[in-house]
Amino acid sequence: MFKTQDIYHSVFAFSLILLASYVGNQFKTKFAERTNDEYDLIKKYLLNESPLYGMNKPKIWIHSKYEVNARNWLESRGRNSTDLNQPYLHLTIQSIIDHCGDDFHVCLIDDKTFSNLIPGWDVDVSTLAEPMKSQVREFALMKLIYIYGGMLVPNSFICSKNLRGLYSEGLYGGRPFVCEAINRATNLLEQKNKLLFVPSLYFMGARRDDATILELVEYLQKELSKSHMSHERVFVGDSSQWCLRAIRDQKMNLIGGEKIGIKSNDRKQIVLDDLMEDKFLDLNSDCYGIYIPEDEVLRRTKYQWLAVMSKQELLTSKIAIVKYLKMSMVDAQDAPTQMLSAVSL
Repeated sequence: MFKTQDIYHSVFAFSLILLASYVGNQFKTKFAERTNDEYDLIKKYLLNESPLYGMNKPKIWIHSKYEVNARNWLESRGRNSTDLNQPYLHLTIQSIIDHCGDDFHVCLIDDKTFSNLIPGWDVDVSTLAEPMKSQVREFALMKLIYIYGGMLVPNSFICSKNLRGLYSEGLYGGRPFVCEAINRATNLLEQKNKLLFVPSLYFMGARRDDATILELVEYLQKELSKSHMSHERVFVGDSSQWCLRAIRDQKMNLIGGEKIGIKSNDRKQIVLDDLMEDKFLDLNSDCYGIYIPEDEVLRRTKYQWLAVMSKQELLTSKIAIVKYLKMSMVDAQDAPTQMLSAVSL
């Protein structure tokens, strides 16, 4: 007869398996174009037998925002939908899966994921207004990293090679890491001169139960508890300032922007305008890929066509983004004839 405790452990383990991370290479499906690309890559998945808490491959968390939009009209649902409706993101996500699937469990997540993975989470992020929505989302993502560990990678990152090297470099000395971002804040506290690049939480990683990430989570929670929620945190670069102090105190490592395609060899910013030109970029030889500023693509009228262009149309373009997307597909071991599935949690 099974003991009650054994049954409890079995049920608990089975529940974790249902929240499995990434399907190994033994579970591959032939890539085929379908009419609904949203469900091809994001909604359909296979499950791995390795639990989230398992001491195995680290995790890559890829978060996507599903905001109401009219980029792709669906006759049956009217002009607005909450689908991703940005075909180029399917290609960038696929590049991460192709290059990193052997060494990472890749987890595709959205705002609804938080209630499934974070104990006690009962916040419906979709009902929040900005800027609170972005701040709560940032807090939830950091809680995920603290609980499960792994690396947060933007869904708009064109991955050109395995991120294992970047992850190992970032965790040097047993510390968590953040990557540089282009400084878009009007001002940073305690900084007399505006920095071209600042640390940011959009691309970062840590081991599970990291003490520094716990401090960060507690700090973000304290900020959220303040009654005056405004754009002030964006204005002063609040999270970046916290990371700067942690880096200065040797509690956190910093990965340079040249590793993720936002800083050129001559240490200049690589901005969206550069990515949209017909040219090759001045990238560092150690670069792992190119970050596309997804929010800026949607915000700038001049470049909104990128968000609505089909994958087939996009791949005929000559802009820099496409040049590197094609190279990422050629360099991937199984692309473009095979597609590795990632679990959508």
